[in-house]
Amino acid sequence: MDSLSNELVQSSHSNSEEFILYNPYAEDLIFMGILSNHKLLHHVFSEVDEKLFYLKSNQIIFQNMRDLYMEGNIPTTISLIYKLEKHQLLNSIGGKERILHLSKLSFPLTIEEIHGYITLLKDKQIKRKLFNLSLDLYQLAYNYDTFRDINFEQLEIQLGQIIKAQSVSTILVARDLIQPALDQMRRSDENLDTSSKISTGFASIDFYLNGLERGNLVIVAGRPSMGKTALALSLIMNVCQQIPKACILLFSLEMSSTQIIHRLMSIESNLPLEKLKQSKLYNLKAGDLKTYFPNIYESNIYINDNNLIQLNEIQLVIKKIYNKHKKVDLVIIDYLQLLGNSTNNRALEIGQITRQLKGIARKFNVPIIALSQLNRNVEQRSNKKPLLADLRESGCLTIHTDISLQTLSCITEIKQLVPFRFVSIAGINTANHSFQSVLIYQGKFHGIKHVYQIQLKNHLSIKLTANHKILTRCGWKRIDYLNKCDIIATLSQNYTTLNWVMVNCVNYLGKLLTSDLQVPPFANFCANYIVTHNSIEQDADSVLFLYRPSYYSSEKEDHQIAEIIIAKNRNGQTGNVLLKFIPQVAKFQ
Repeated sequence: MDSLSNELVQSSHSNSEEFILYNPYAEDLIFMGILSNHKLLHHVFSEVDEKLFYLKSNQIIFQNMRDLYMEGNIPTTISLIYKLEKHQLLNSIGGKERILHLSKLSFPLTIEEIHGYITLLKDKQIKRKLFNLSLDLYQLAYNYDTFRDINFEQLEIQLGQIIKAQSVSTILVARDLIQPALDQMRRSDENLDTSSKISTGFASIDFYLNGLERGNLVIVAGRPSMGKTALALSLIMNVCQQIPKACILLFSLEMSSTQIIHRLMSIESNLPLEKLKQSKLYNLKAGDLKTYFPNIYESNIYINDNNLIQLNEIQLVIKKIYNKHKKVDLVIIDYLQLLGNSTNNRALEIGQITRQLKGIARKFNVPIIALSQLNRNVEQRSNKKPLLADLRESGCLTIHTDISLQTLSCITEIKQLVPFRFVSIAGINTANHSFQSVLIYQGKFHGIKHVYQIQLKNHLSIKLTANHKILTRCGWKRIDYLNKCDIIATLSQNYTTLNWVMVNCVNYLGKLLTSDLQVPPFANFCANYIVTHNSIEQDADSVLFLYRPSYYSSEKEDHQIAEIIIAKNRNGQTGNVLLKFIPQVAKFQ
């Protein structure tokens, strides 16, 4: 909250103990519960973050309590004072007398009681957000701008965040879900419920995917010029043919709306674009044009060609169309890598984007197809068919790589950690280059891959794939982009700071067994005392690769053959499908 809102908050209850926008007593009671009943720790730290606390001093206290818990220590009066003193934070929270005061007042609280105080703090946080929003509305109302200059979308985003903050996810017992699931199966068998799945128009793809499931995220990936957009536009026309007045949104971050409509017209009329221009259809009336493009006219196809659009804006557009038609049948995004801000931590950002897209698909009960560009690894192999590893923006480490555990003085091989989740290991907060304890979300073995060894001037070394990233002075860098001038982040001898060491050499080793870890929130960990990036697993329900042999060789007999490789499928089996590509009208059939 800004200074104006702080003044208003203080003045609103300066003579009253009834705190409307925050409750210092509830904040203190949560601290007392943490210090007095260690059985509450897991519940509190899984439900609460520092943003729930209004007072800055209390935010600092909670952050340090949580850090102690993440480090495997129980927060006590002594350990908390020591930690705050170590980081020179005691004065900012009112001195050690503040912590001693909390410990003197501490008394055992039950989970039910602590949950009540957490709920109270969440209520206060929502009210503070509403209060801040009301100030924004007040300032907008009392200025000289016209209403057309007001960013209503930003206001809607703020309100949406408040609504999301007060929502509670439902936890259901598995046995209670059996009967509804069987009822849905019965309706599907009786053809009384056909709206849950949408046919792609390609029978062989539907055989594997069982149609496009509402609420699912599907990634269609391929190298540039492979035909991803053509496949997406072919899917649009197929859906329009099967669903009366189909409602489809296409977010085109690369091509203009004019280019898109030209290609849709060509696909529906089955006429090359040049012939369409020669036919002079522009002389016909709108009513006559419907006979040439019936599906385009009868359907509701929306095209957004804003190449700077962000995820929150995509969600607002979908909501607007959903409110208008009471449904959305299909959303296509062309393409994934053009979303976001192209940050240094691009792998983490792509992972976050796919996770949010999955959330949007579920929220609006619509299948979302995101087109994705594959990295250059495909071009470096004799077999050019894409693999799931080509989709990820980070690589793998050899299975014998040493990982620094939470204590930093203890290490273990990565292959020992892959089967386990929520093991504490050492990570780096790249914002301030400090070491912090992080938890493994998941580990995976990735099979045999081409591996390189990096040797540093201080004799440290690490073996990893070419597309894996390590931390350099210039940010995260892939191994295949390293040179001898690069300086790499490594653990110092006292395990508290980073040392920056120059690269000595990079050598190819051959094919070795590899694995990797996914470690939020910093998406990195210390391997062989070198700071490396982690693996990002896409949140897609299905991953399809587009592969055309003629793209790589003009000697192939049939230039119209295209292969769809279904590499990931949560709804069924994986496999390969052959389609026919018609280059004259840029469509698949």
